Amino acid sequence: MLGDVCMNGHGWRILLRENPLAAPQVEIDLPHAQNSPMNDRELLAEAVGIAKELMQSVKARRFADWPRRATKPDAEGKVRHPFLDMAESNLWYCLHCNTEITGPQIATHQWHCPGCGASPLNIFPDAFWLKPNEEKPVPVQTRAEGQEIEPVISIVDPRPRLDLNKDKVTHLIRTALFEDATNASERLGASLAEIWVDDDLDVVVSFETHYWPEDKEPSTAVEVAALLGIEIEQEVVWSDPLFAWPGLGTTTQSTVEYTCLMLDAYRSHGATGDEDGS
Repeated sequence: MLGDVCMNGHGWRILLRENPLAAPQVEIDLPHAQNSPMNDRELLAEAVGIAKELMQSVKARRFADWPRRATKPDAEGKVRHPFLDMAESNLWYCLHCNTEITGPQIATHQWHCPGCGASPLNIFPDAFWLKPNEEKPVPVQTRAEGQEIEPVISIVDPRPRLDLNKDKVTHLIRTALFEDATNASERLGASLAEIWVDDDLDVVVSFETHYWPEDKEPSTAVEVAALLGIEIEQEVVWSDPLFAWPGLGTTTQSTVEYTCLMLDAYRSHGATGDEDGS
């Protein structure tokens, strides 16, 4: 989040979340796991302390844009939401964990839920999401005052990982289709093609018959799929073309030239873009 603080060293990093109840996250790169200075508890505590000092300045900048009553409860414990245009209240409710929070509690925790850590956007002055017959929110359980939050240390592999998903596969396959296209019409076909990716990341490409030859194999897309270790199938379906005379695009590789040919063809038949045909 915007209020997080990240401090980096050689082979290590410390992340402090905006939520004041979140434990400091300490990551040590795998190659430095044995000799990292973060293995020294005193150095670790000193580094976390520096990060917390930085957090104070970040917090001050955040609070500068908040209404004063967001962090300063009145005599009745009422506070105002820092972002949402709502009336002041001394009781607030977390949409995420369905708990009741007092004004002083939510202000102390910088409008993060003291129970589950949900962001201020999950905090409301009434539990509007509950139906009349549903159980009312219970008071939130908070950490004992003054209880220290120990850092969470993890050893991480800093090398980049290839995490393929449906969206990434779709982009790669469509890029390959554009490479397979040899003229303006086929580029339209690559753009219009429906690409379905299943849970195993296998692919079905559905081409529009006016813009992709039925007997043409998208060889580059097939090669990309093979490199990714996935299956690819193709089909051709019929639908109305985007423009009349779709075959004009097979005569040129230039989109500009195709557009000129298409417009000239419309003009030669007396067609215009006006709805009344004039």
